Amino acid sequence: MRFSLVIPCYNEAKNIPLLVKKYRSFLKEKKNELILVNNGSKDKTKLVIKKFLKIKNIRTTNIVNNKGFGYGLFKGIFKARGRFIIYSHADLEVNPKDIFKAIKIIKKNKKNINKIFVKGHRINKIKNNWTSSDIFFSIGLTIFCSFLFFKKLYDIHGMPVAFSKNLLTYCKYRPKDFTADLAIYNYAKTAEFRIIRFKTNFNKKNRKFGSGSSDTFLKKILGTFEQITGSLKLLINSNI
Repeated sequence: MRFSLVIPCYNEAKNIPLLVKKYRSFLKEKKNELILVNNGSKDKTKLVIKKFLKIKNIRTTNIVNNKGFGYGLFKGIFKARGRFIIYSHADLEVNPKDIFKAIKIIKKNKKNINKIFVKGHRINKIKNNWTSSDIFFSIGLTIFCSFLFFKKLYDIHGMPVAFSKNLLTYCKYRPKDFTADLAIYNYAKTAEFRIIRFKTNFNKKNRKFGSGSSDTFLKKILGTFEQITGSLKLLINSNI
């Protein structure tokens, strides 16, 4: 099986060497590929990625101006050559070991393998340095989206995410922002993919460098507003 791991990178120049090091085992399988998307970074991300392109199964795509996480994610996904897509963040808050758990789940479930969707479920949130506001906004988004789409949609931004490339045929509307997580998850549910959730530890203290998209209360408020408006746009535009 060939897996394509897509990681959008926005101002992650200092994190990328650590990231590549942690995915050495993944890259040892020559069929696999790591796609590092320079998502309109303002730092030296593009130059740092370029240094790692000497590794044959590391590839990149360059976006000049940042248009959002979802825009960079889909650019990377549609560049992928693998039969299965995996995506995650570049900030190391997602444990690289969970990528291998997702791969193992796919390999174990060969029945109707082209309609499998694997997604992390973040647990032990307080232990993993989540604040009370982090938990509040996460639960709130779960409730809002589940009612909006009449589906059980929980831990929407749980990572990593892995799925058969077949799912892309259903992804007609592709949000440019963080609503991309919801869109891909919702498409899998609507297309009746077999959804497999597995426990992950998403530790907010694992980020070594840079700032996150929700590391201040103001960012959480703005992000929530973005999610609400993005969810409504998705509801209107996603017809499959």
